[in-house]
Amino acid sequence: MKITRNSVNKLLAALVLLGILIASSAQGERLYAPDYLWRNNIAEKTDPIDIANTHLRIPYREDGALDDQGRFTTFNSPDQLFDTPGLNCSGLVLSVSRFLFNKNWSLEDVTKDPQGNSGPNSSLGKDWDFGLDLILNLTEGTRRKIVTPSGAELPLESVDGLTTRGFDLHDAGAWRNVLAQMRPGHAYFGSISKPTTKPGYKVLHYHVVLMLPADNGEVWLYHSTQRSNVHRMNINSPNGLHRLMSQFRTTRTGGKSILIVETDVPKLDAVAETESDESPRADGPTPAGSEQAASGREPSEPEPSEESHESAAPRSEARADAPPHAPRPPQRQDPGLVIEHRSGKVYQPHPELVSHIPKFTDKGVDEVLFWFRNREDRPRELEVALKSPAGETHYRGTLPGRGKDLSVVFPRDFDNAASLSVREGRYLAEVKIDGRPWSANLFEVTVPREAEPRIVEVRVPRSVRSGETFTVTVTARNTGAESDYGGITVSSPDPSGLQIASVKPGTLYGRGSTVLSVTSDKIHTKVPMAERWINLWGEGTTYDMNVRVKAGRPGTYPLYVRCALRGVNVKSSVVLMDPKDSDTVDQQGFPVKVYRIAVQ
Repeated sequence: MKITRNSVNKLLAALVLLGILIASSAQGERLYAPDYLWRNNIAEKTDPIDIANTHLRIPYREDGALDDQGRFTTFNSPDQLFDTPGLNCSGLVLSVSRFLFNKNWSLEDVTKDPQGNSGPNSSLGKDWDFGLDLILNLTEGTRRKIVTPSGAELPLESVDGLTTRGFDLHDAGAWRNVLAQMRPGHAYFGSISKPTTKPGYKVLHYHVVLMLPADNGEVWLYHSTQRSNVHRMNINSPNGLHRLMSQFRTTRTGGKSILIVETDVPKLDAVAETESDESPRADGPTPAGSEQAASGREPSEPEPSEESHESAAPRSEARADAPPHAPRPPQRQDPGLVIEHRSGKVYQPHPELVSHIPKFTDKGVDEVLFWFRNREDRPRELEVALKSPAGETHYRGTLPGRGKDLSVVFPRDFDNAASLSVREGRYLAEVKIDGRPWSANLFEVTVPREAEPRIVEVRVPRSVRSGETFTVTVTARNTGAESDYGGITVSSPDPSGLQIASVKPGTLYGRGSTVLSVTSDKIHTKVPMAERWINLWGEGTTYDMNVRVKAGRPGTYPLYVRCALRGVNVKSSVVLMDPKDSDTVDQQGFPVKVYRIAVQ
C-alpha cells in the first residue's frame, strides 16, 4: 500500500506524539514506537524478555520491517509504508534489538554487507548470507562470540557463513550443551541456514531468531513466521525444543544448521510513565510458532515440507515422513496450573530496585512468590497490595539494602493468610516503595490453553447420480492453542458406492497402505482414505480439503469425516479429535462424523 506525501506527513505527526525517548543513560538514542508497541507499554520495559514480549502477535509480513522512524515498511522498499503492523523474522529481530541496545539502527545500517561476500554480483548469490549479515551488523562493537556445543573458541572474524554454519539444528545433544552455556543478561542471535539447489546458490542463511535466557532457567526463542506471526517458545524444555525442530524439518536439500552469536545486553533503567491511569492494561499480547522461509531481502526457495516463501497460503500437505496418521490417544494428563503474565506498569523509576514477574514457589501451585532486590545501601519500606480471586490483602515490610534479596510469598506472608489461598483467576499486584507507587503487575493463574480441533463446515451433496464424480469440501479450524501437527481425514467404508478418487491438497492412501490404528498397531487400509496433514497448526487457523468422490452402484452410503490435533499440554502421543466420540469409527478406530449420500 503506497501512502501519499500528505498521509506521510500526518503519519509522521502522529509518530511524533507516539515517539518515545528511551534513555538508559545520558547517551541514549531516541527510539520511535508505533502504536502497537506503545499500547503494549514498551516505554516501561527494561527487562529484555519484557521488551521482546511487547512484539508478540505482530502479524507476519513478507520482507516486513520497522524503519528508524517507527513506520511499518519493508527492507526492499523503505518508501512503501503501511498503516497496519507487519514484520518478518529479520524485522522482528531488528526492532527488539533497537530497544535492547538502545540504538536506533536504520535499515541501511543493518543490511550492509560487512564481509563483502554478497550483493548483486556475488558468486554465491545475492544476499545469500543476509541472516548472518544482519546479526553481525547488530552485534558490531559489542563483546560477542560464537557459542559452540563443545565450548571451543571460534573467532567470529574468520566465519564466512559458508564453511562455518554452526551445528545441526536437529541435534538434541548439541542443543543441551549450548543451552547450558546461555546466561541471563546476554542475548543470543541465531542464523538458520540450509544447502540449496537454487541456481547460483550453495547455501542460504534464510531465517533469524533471538534467544533470551530468564533467571528461572527458561530460554525464550522469538521469531516471526508466516503461519504464526511473532511468537515465542521456551527451548530449554523438551516440548519447546521439539516444537522448534518440528518447524525446521530436514528437506531434500539437506540438514539445517544454526549459528549462534552471544553478546552482552546493557542494563536499562526504568523510564517515565506512559499512561496516566493507575492500573495496568489487561490486553497485552500472549505467546503464540512455525518456520517462515524468508529473512529480510533473501531469495525465495519453496520446499515440500515448508511454506512457500512467495505465497501467503500455507502449503503443508501430507508427506511420507510426516507424523503418523493416527497416533495413539491414551488418557490425557492434567497439565496443572500456570502463571501467565498479562501486563505491567512502572509508575516511578527506581534503577536500584529489581523485581521479577511473580511465579509459583518450589512447593507448587499453592504459593506465589514475589521477589525483590535493593542494590543501594539504605533499606526501603515495601508494600504489596494484592487483589486476588480470594480477596484483597497486603504485605508490609522492609526491603534490605546492599543487594540483598527479599522473597514475599502469597498467601503465607500477607494479611489474613489463613483465610486466603491460590485460586484460578486474575491477580493485580501494586507495589509501593516508601509509600509511593512503584509498579504494578497483572497476571493470571490459569490452566494452559489446549489445542481444539473443530470441523466448521462439510459441503457434501445429499444425492448424486451413479457414475457421477463430485467434490466434498471439509473445512476445519484449530480454535485453541497452536498444535505441532494435525490432519483432516475422509474415507468411505463401502467403495462400491462411494469411491475416493483424488484429494487436493492432501494425499490419497489406497487400499493396502500402512497406517497406524487407534491402538498404535500398524494396519493396512481396507478402503482408500484421503488425508491432509498439517505440520504446525496455528491458533485460529482454518484449512480446507477437497475430495473428489465417484458414485458407484445405486444405494445410500456413509462418508466418514474427522479432524485431529496433537495436544499441547499433554503427552506428545495424545491426539485430540473432532468428533470427540461417536457411535461410528473408521478403519483406524477413530470416531467420525457420518454423512449419508444417496446414489441414484
